[in-house]
Amino acid sequence: MKSITNHCDKVTDLTLFAEVEAKYSIRIRDDIKEFLTANSGGYPVKDLVKVDGEEYEIRVFLSLDCANKNYYIEKPLTFFLDNTKGKIVPIGLDSGDNYYCVNNETGKVYYWSASDNQYYCIGKSIAEFTEYFE
Repeated sequence: MKSITNHCDKVTDLTLFAEVEAKYSIRIRDDIKEFLTANSGGYPVKDLVKVDGEEYEIRVFLSLDCANKNYYIEKPLTFFLDNTKGKIVPIGLDSGDNYYCVNNETGKVYYWSASDNQYYCIGKSIAEFTEYFE
């Protein structure tokens, strides 16, 4: 998985994935793990992307490093897995605290609007999503 960020956190411990998989009896997709590892806590090379004529702002991708107090993935991951019965994994957020997520079953990428609790599909896969940053 290619990195689409600058200033990523160094990932040295992936036990969070194993803990979450055991707790929720799920297997997190390899493409999600690879994306988060490659872009952990990083700021995107482009912070605005266009999808179907709509602009989306990406502030930062969530971090796998527990030392990153602002963007560590554990709390948002727990929130989404609890509220979606283990189906949605957050990967990033915008400046308004809306999240970018991946459906763990289909691999589709969604923008989640916090204000109206709605998901908007913005990519058929993580690979397609990363192409928006080229």
